[in-house]
Amino acid sequence: MTPGGRVPTLGRRSLTMLKISQKLEYAMRAMIELSLRRESGSLVPAREIASAQQIPVRFLEQQLGALHKAGLVESFRGAGGGCRLAKDPAEITVAQIADAIEGQLFPMFCLEPTDHTCFADSRCGLQGFWGDVARAIQGVFERTTVADLAERHQRTAGATVFTSEQLLSRLT
Repeated sequence: MTPGGRVPTLGRRSLTMLKISQKLEYAMRAMIELSLRRESGSLVPAREIASAQQIPVRFLEQQLGALHKAGLVESFRGAGGGCRLAKDPAEITVAQIADAIEGQLFPMFCLEPTDHTCFADSRCGLQGFWGDVARAIQGVFERTTVADLAERHQRTAGATVFTSEQLLSRLT
């Protein structure tokens, strides 16, 4: 992927992706890691999460702060400090994580309640379509828990789920 979300050109076409932010992805990976380590009952230092999930520690600390503020993560400072999930991973949804990190996600600016820069604004047939896309994404986020993500992670650890060619062929 190139800067700006562009996928390398396939023949004459290039693909632009609807993207989730890296902040949200890092937060989700941190929650998976905390879920996987939950059984031990011990606090997990941010450095260990960052190392295990290959996330820059400074960036991770910001996401952990937002997750703590949202009540999804407990954190303790000082020697022997670290963090842990604030509740059972089966009770934490991706929607809650997304809300903590990004707030409401909109696939198009015309759905953003404070952005009325579109020339057609609410008179466009596409706005309803983008609303359907937003509801579909929200539905998946609400149905998917951290426990689900951790189970997927364990099931696929060390295996290639999709090659980049397989992913790109699904998009064309």
